[in-house]
Amino acid sequence: MIKPLLRVTLLLTVAAMLSACVSREVRDEGAWLADREALFQDHPNWSVSGRLALSDGERGGSLSFRWQASGASQLITLRTVAGGKQWRLEFDDRSAILEGSEVGRLSGSNPDPLVEAAVGWPIPVRDLAWWVRGLVPPDRSRDIRYAADGTLAYASSPPWSLTFDRYSDYQETVLPSRLEASSGSYRVRMVLRNWQLGVQP
Repeated sequence: MIKPLLRVTLLLTVAAMLSACVSREVRDEGAWLADREALFQDHPNWSVSGRLALSDGERGGSLSFRWQASGASQLITLRTVAGGKQWRLEFDDRSAILEGSEVGRLSGSNPDPLVEAAVGWPIPVRDLAWWVRGLVPPDRSRDIRYAADGTLAYASSPPWSLTFDRYSDYQETVLPSRLEASSGSYRVRMVLRNWQLGVQP
């Protein structure tokens, strides 16, 4: 019979070995980022789904989403977790159209104010189109920082800043699975799952 102390020691040893096996390769700063840039250049059609948790320090809310892209054209479906409201947002580099509960049809050149008018919260959709892929918006990104393993950890695109909390392995690179955007008292937390490349909206 294995003694209790020996059993604990063995369990800790196995846990340490398993942890070492799943530890991510340490790479130079920007190497993972370069891999993702190449990946999405090769696969301009992609989709991801998940949840948004919204907070302004006093109130909170949550939405489920499905995000699909065909090159620069993006399609996002948003739904309230409770209440049954939903919206459909289509946008590209030049225009945006939002349709859904209580707003009818809204249009403009920037998707961000349309989403805020619909759901009642500021969400940096234009920059998240880059951030959800683990990329940085060109010409708008500042103060880029990397984690110890070389993955992108932080970037700002005023008035918003973005923290990458977790990545998941995908093919030969890693893709974000949890991130948080903040601006003043506003927080937008995203959990990402079901990444697919090569899909059509």
